[in-house]
Amino acid sequence: MNTAMMDTRCSAGDRRFVVEAGDIDPSKQHQHEHDELIDRELHTCRTTANRAARSFLQRGLWVEVYDDETKELLAGPFDPDQPAPSYIV
Repeated sequence: MNTAMMDTRCSAGDRRFVVEAGDIDPSKQHQHEHDELIDRELHTCRTTANRAARSFLQRGLWVEVYDDETKELLAGPFDPDQPAPSYIV
């Protein structure tokens, strides 16, 4: 698993988004279990968080997006075998 966090700043970035990607359905994992994660990135901009999520989906990975501060699930899980949503975060 790539544990490096990418901190991509935007001029108005006051919220941090964690984009997690894995190779199995996150609903089949135990809560807060990250063993099946392939990648995890931190973004302070909606645009870059969206771009990262779409990139992971194109690679065939399940995607979830969380608020870094509250740990609230903001989007997902997204199945890579389904059409990508038009809006993510």
